[in-house]
Amino acid sequence: MVSLSASAQVTINREPADVWAYVSDVTNQDHWVDGMSDSEIVGNGPVGRGTQIRGVYTYGGNDGPVEMTITEFRERRELAIETSEGPFPFTGRLTLERSGPSTIVTNSMTAGSDHVVTSIMFTVLRPLMKMMMGRQMRKELDQLKAILERD
Repeated sequence: MVSLSASAQVTINREPADVWAYVSDVTNQDHWVDGMSDSEIVGNGPVGRGTQIRGVYTYGGNDGPVEMTITEFRERRELAIETSEGPFPFTGRLTLERSGPSTIVTNSMTAGSDHVVTSIMFTVLRPLMKMMMGRQMRKELDQLKAILERD
């Protein structure tokens, strides 16, 4: 499988505790991650490492189930997830860093190919695909910023 990695960063004019409260409620991803809907936590108990998330992801015009697991959960600092089912394999990591009264949020992702055509695109068009992936991640972080700065 061929993979592609990208990252994006935004400064949100809110305290890290406020940003963390929103992003660590993983059901909120429906509001700022394009394509995500119907996110829910599987089971009971506190959210943390090992928590499973189920939802629907729209990809290529099709809705399909997606299941993710939280792989890292460091209070007010880091949240990492990976897919166990969905349209394509990926790992993602959100990190938060204080910057005065604001928070720098970095989103990093590695996506795996889901088809031989995607593998070819990831290989042949790597710089373009990486730029497009980074642009999409930046758009989503801008949506997160807009949500958190209007409250």
